[in-house]
Amino acid sequence: MDTVRNVPTTLLPTGRSSRSKSITLFVTTLLLVILVISGSALAQANQPTLVVTAINAGRLYGDDNPQFTGTVAGLKDGATITVTYTSVANPGSAVGSYTIVPVLNDPDNQLGGYNVVINNGNLTVSPAPLSIVADDLSRAAGQPNPSFTGTVTGVKNGEAISATFASEAADGSSAGKFSIVPTLNDASGRIGNYAVTISNGTLTVK
Repeated sequence: MDTVRNVPTTLLPTGRSSRSKSITLFVTTLLLVILVISGSALAQANQPTLVVTAINAGRLYGDDNPQFTGTVAGLKDGATITVTYTSVANPGSAVGSYTIVPVLNDPDNQLGGYNVVINNGNLTVSPAPLSIVADDLSRAAGQPNPSFTGTVTGVKNGEAISATFASEAADGSSAGKFSIVPTLNDASGRIGNYAVTISNGTLTVK
């Protein structure tokens, strides 16, 4: 005769309760994050706006930067926030445009109470004037040419820019007037930063 054994049975947990708790915790955390972000965004939206704008400036190549300035709008009474304005440009910086950057100084940590808007400015470095002028000279007919001379005015930063001077007149040239022509020498390779004017001289053969 067969014997029927009573086999104990154990119900396996479905995991629904654990999953439900996890979902509830996730949703609660998500809602808290949304509330924090919303509250922060609302608080930020209610803050005053501080607008700092650097004023554009210009100078010639080789000169020092001017005193940069700007405007500050929206600063509360009694605030200790100050602004300085800087640029990477220096006297040796090539002709071109450079950014003027406002830098906020906040010794009492007050910037957190503002929505800050910063507008950079522009520094324009223009070519420096460079003048080369040959001297007027004279000599008697049949005599050799004198040493030609002239002036170079406007060289910046001690750059190796010079000039030589020559004339088509020869020792046997008849009486008359001959041009003395400057030739520019640019050992520094920086002549592109100058607006050059060249003036010929006159050799008078009598």
